[in-house]
Amino acid sequence: MPVVKNPILPGFHPDPSICRGEDAYYLVNSTFAYAPGVPLYRSEDLSQWEQIGHILARQSQLPLDGARVSEGIYAPCIRYHEGTYYMITTNVSDKGNFYVTAETPFGPWSEPNYLEEAEGIDPSLYFEGEKCYYIGQRGKANEKFWGDCEVWIQELDLKEKKLIGEPIALWDGALKESKWVEGPHLYKKDEYYYILIAEGGTEYGHSICIARSKSLFGPYEGSPYNPLFTHRHLGRSYPVQSIGHGDLVETPDGDWYMVMLGTRPIDGCGPLGRETFIADVVWEEGWPVVNAGEGKIRTWQPIKKTAKHEKDERITPQDAIHITWNKPLDQRLLMLRQFDTSIFQMNHEKVTLKMLPQNLSDLEVPAYIATRLYENRFTAQVSVVATPKEQEEAGLVYFYNEKNYLRFVIHARASKLISAGKVASIYLVQDGEEKKLRTISIEGDCHVLRMEASGLKISCFIDLREVDFNIDVSGLCPEEAGGFIGCTVGIFATANHNESSNSAEFGPLDVNVRTEGIY
Repeated sequence: MPVVKNPILPGFHPDPSICRGEDAYYLVNSTFAYAPGVPLYRSEDLSQWEQIGHILARQSQLPLDGARVSEGIYAPCIRYHEGTYYMITTNVSDKGNFYVTAETPFGPWSEPNYLEEAEGIDPSLYFEGEKCYYIGQRGKANEKFWGDCEVWIQELDLKEKKLIGEPIALWDGALKESKWVEGPHLYKKDEYYYILIAEGGTEYGHSICIARSKSLFGPYEGSPYNPLFTHRHLGRSYPVQSIGHGDLVETPDGDWYMVMLGTRPIDGCGPLGRETFIADVVWEEGWPVVNAGEGKIRTWQPIKKTAKHEKDERITPQDAIHITWNKPLDQRLLMLRQFDTSIFQMNHEKVTLKMLPQNLSDLEVPAYIATRLYENRFTAQVSVVATPKEQEEAGLVYFYNEKNYLRFVIHARASKLISAGKVASIYLVQDGEEKKLRTISIEGDCHVLRMEASGLKISCFIDLREVDFNIDVSGLCPEEAGGFIGCTVGIFATANHNESSNSAEFGPLDVNVRTEGIY
């Protein structure tokens, strides 16, 4: 039987949602203030996943002006019904809840259909007959505490593109005084309707709970076995934490699986953010059981063989990134707030990046092109050709958010007492405070910058010359800096609030991870 390594989508792939489409399975994740928005993955067998694009690829679909990195797009849900694909989500930095549609998952996807009257976040869709229903999360009208929430339903008129009728509250969670009932999905199996939710917040207390009813509008009874799935009882030393925010899918053979998010922290710090895991599901006495007999995430998850599996094999997620700047651009590339192609030009596998006035601490669009990290042990390397003037810089960045990042850059010598020239410097920004860690003199125009990470330490090299060793980056993670994202690494250029016509040229970006000794 084929087995797939968990997480199936490692590194900053939070809030997964899955559907079985016309020809394959499709999966989406949150992207917050990164652009393009909502990556779309395709698999024919639930084991091997390929990114085929982004659903929110145009600025008109993804207004993120002024959004902080952990704002923007929350918890997308993907569904397929009668020849049409739907993705519904929340832009917390703009008009709230909206959905887009496409005839094929490859697009084009429509402009947003906003549902401004829809309260809360984390919307989902449920189809029955000719009707479509909006399933959402919202705070209670008379909330007793912060995070006192409920799941609600209302009919969605797809022709008029608006909610109709009255909203009906369905369920407020499994535990007494449940906190942060969110991420709801509704399904029909046999004689029951089921509501699947996340509960307890997206950190260490995260869990998945379920309720059922013989009527779409309830009342819903919680499972006597709730929480359905969690790792919060395993202790903080367990290698996988924060399991929650699940979505179910049924195969053509009648087997069930669940995707969900989880984290792999090191010493209480999870710089990779929330990742996507998979588990199998069986049904007993009308209730789902996740990874029966074990009740926790498996490192190697068996997936029942289908016609797409030619042989039994162990399938591991991608562990290396080689960005060569060819057209079309690599689907794994991200920018902050807008994927602005006017900032860069490509030529012969090199990219020329403008030195914009904006820097990484500004809530605008900086000249930063990045990719997700898959593991906590990695090397990231890029060649840079730059002749920066005063205040200008270009280089490699390990980025968590606008107040927390590590910058390894080439810039002009600042001292007036020393002859003009270039230097390479390392800056660590934590809680908005910048600290210069090390500076060395360099000569020539072309240099190779390299970061080597092992756990929560990063060493920096230029042209194989060590600049700084074992820099502590443990503060660059959700647990220390707040927020909901994972770290990215990429190329960067700036004039630091000055106007500039200068630019820097970058060769291929290579990121390789090392998985030995890691969960």
